Amino acid sequence: MSAQHVEKKSQTDIADRQTRSLVERLPESWQNIIKKGPLSWWLALICGVLVPLAFAPFNTYNSLFSYLLFLPLTVFLFQLLHTDSAKEAFFKGWLFGIGLFAVGVSWLYVAIHDFGAAHWSLAGIFTGLFIAFLALLYALLGWSLFKVKNRLKSRINEQNNSAQNRLVLFYLPVLWVVFEWIRGWLLTGFPWILVGYPLIETPLSAYAPIFGIFGLSFLVVFISALLLARIKPLSIILTLSILIGVGSLLGEIQWSETQGKPLSVALIQGNVNQLIKWDRWQLEKTKQKYVSLSQDQWQTNDIIVWPENAIPTFYYKLQNSFYHHLALQARQTQTELITGLPVFDEEKTQYYNAMTNLGGIQGFYHKTHLVPFGEYVPLASLIRGWIQFFNLPMSGFSAGESEQELIEIKGYKVVVTLCYEDVFAQDVIRQIPQAQFMLNLSNNGWYGNSFAPHQHLEMARMRALETSRELIRSTTSGISALVDSKGQIMVQGPQFEAAVVNGKIQPRTGITPYVFWGNYPVLILFILTGLLLTREKY
Repeated sequence: MSAQHVEKKSQTDIADRQTRSLVERLPESWQNIIKKGPLSWWLALICGVLVPLAFAPFNTYNSLFSYLLFLPLTVFLFQLLHTDSAKEAFFKGWLFGIGLFAVGVSWLYVAIHDFGAAHWSLAGIFTGLFIAFLALLYALLGWSLFKVKNRLKSRINEQNNSAQNRLVLFYLPVLWVVFEWIRGWLLTGFPWILVGYPLIETPLSAYAPIFGIFGLSFLVVFISALLLARIKPLSIILTLSILIGVGSLLGEIQWSETQGKPLSVALIQGNVNQLIKWDRWQLEKTKQKYVSLSQDQWQTNDIIVWPENAIPTFYYKLQNSFYHHLALQARQTQTELITGLPVFDEEKTQYYNAMTNLGGIQGFYHKTHLVPFGEYVPLASLIRGWIQFFNLPMSGFSAGESEQELIEIKGYKVVVTLCYEDVFAQDVIRQIPQAQFMLNLSNNGWYGNSFAPHQHLEMARMRALETSRELIRSTTSGISALVDSKGQIMVQGPQFEAAVVNGKIQPRTGITPYVFWGNYPVLILFILTGLLLTREKY
């Protein structure tokens, strides 16, 4: 071999080493452990298990937990990019999803077993089936990525760094976001623990008012994929610095303007035990408890808020007695009382999970997004009787109309969400242009001392940040809170205690870019991806 040829080969090897991804620079033995063999399958599961540890409550204790999200994601993505078959990619994706949801939605078992009185085996089976079903979306993600990789295979094998980086930095984040978006509407939707949520505790959260939660998820996967791209380390550092720097600058922007004076608010948290809440003999005690906790709040607050289904009996049964007296007291003290309650429609013979305003312009909001197997039971005739949880009094609600007039509180229009409706960003932003603040009434008592109340508050905070609106959040047993337009908690109540949480919220006007264009960028990216793939040649 000539000296000239040796020198040319040496230069090629140096150039190749310089453009290898950071993960590809690891020892070959380490890479093989991640990619191949029995341990790699366990590693896919472990990566899924680790992801929820970046969410609340962990990242609220220390924001560093949010950044731990990138390690398991990078390892998992590296695995998917080095699978040898569509079958391997499918099942590694499935294992990742199982790990993710086994930890992330473990609270479902608590609801069914602890409060639904189901035997541990039945609760375990139902929870396991739910987890396995949700995990299929990550299995399909793995399968889809393999197909895209296969389409680019010849170019990647030719050491075409451009093709490799296109796969890693564009197709991969887009596919991830598309499957999260699908999860948001499939079978009524379950957009829980999307990977963008932990960024609420980081400077990167400032991108939320522009691109929303799916934009943050894209950002998370893009950053994780940077370590897998064939670019120089200096380029990675520069990209991250720009993203964080721009995020810090965006964080200084106030996307909305104040309107009127701040309103004083009292959140009444009754903390009635979920096991006895719906018992008839408990009703009078519950009424007395909420009245007693509210007694000192009438003269000093503009708004008193009771949580979802605070008084667990139909409105019409107490309309002319209990609620009538409360409305009189509210008008006399110029305080408006907001409460969640079940409402029966005699004409339609249907009942709704609802809220109303006593003391102001009375209107009702009927919940539109019902919790499957909680507020309504699919295939009820077949399932009822298996598990007591499916026979509970609130498991036969009807869904309200998708288009309802906004509730008015103290002269301001308000976006109202009940229970987990605030996790559906597209429904919230649709109402924001006319609304000055947001209100969520919830009952996290079903989930005990689990991750659910903390995760739910984290998602509610993201809605405040995306819309630049302050949020009133009243719950039965915690976590009740007031959140500002930057998604930061202004005041927060305790868990599992009867409490009154006092604070002020500021009505605001104006819209963020995300409110303006919603999730259309996700659809545009999906269409663009499809068009680009049709042009890629094997």
